[in-house]
Amino acid sequence: MSTSANKKTAKGIRYSDAQKKEVVDFATSYNAANGRGGQSKAAEKFGISPLTVAAWLVASGAPKASKKAAKAPKAAKAPKAAKEKSGSKVGTRYTSEQKQEVVDFVASYNVANGRGGQSTAAAKFGISPLTVMAWLKASGAPKPGKKVKAPKAGKSPKSPKAPKSPKAPKAPKANIAPKVATGDSFGAKLYALVGLNKQIENAESELASLKAKFDSLKSSL
Repeated sequence: MSTSANKKTAKGIRYSDAQKKEVVDFATSYNAANGRGGQSKAAEKFGISPLTVAAWLVASGAPKASKKAAKAPKAAKAPKAAKEKSGSKVGTRYTSEQKQEVVDFVASYNVANGRGGQSTAAAKFGISPLTVMAWLKASGAPKPGKKVKAPKAGKSPKSPKAPKSPKAPKAPKANIAPKVATGDSFGAKLYALVGLNKQIENAESELASLKAKFDSLKSSL
């Protein structure tokens, strides 16, 4: 059928069954590919009324045009494999020697570093920190404490200076004996006696002072 014919069908024109089938097949195939719109496209292509195309479609028993088929859902991505959590594998049993090896490692690590042995042992042996903690409790190991820094050695105190030895007292000047008057007069002898008595008193006083200083110095030793 020519597409250059007028869009509106002329009165009195009769179409053969082959022409009708051509229009119906076009509209049907268009709807199958696009969901709908075959009726109007066929009317535009063949230059006939859309109502005429609709009548031919109904007469031929062609299925009604439906809405455009929904897009096929994208295939769901396969879920990523869950990463294995660090920790002891399910069903794995450890011997007493293996547990003791882990406990000893934690204890030595905490002694050297203060703390952190539990998590380090879990990473090293590939077991759960909770499992390590359970083994530590079962073994009676002490809880880690903060690392105590060794105190700095204090400076040795300076030795006290030796006290200066006291200066020795100066020896008292010897009292000059009074001159004895020559002669055998009573007055001269009395004068000499008084002078000697005074000299004795001075000597005794000086001796007492020296004794006191001696005793004081002796008791301080």
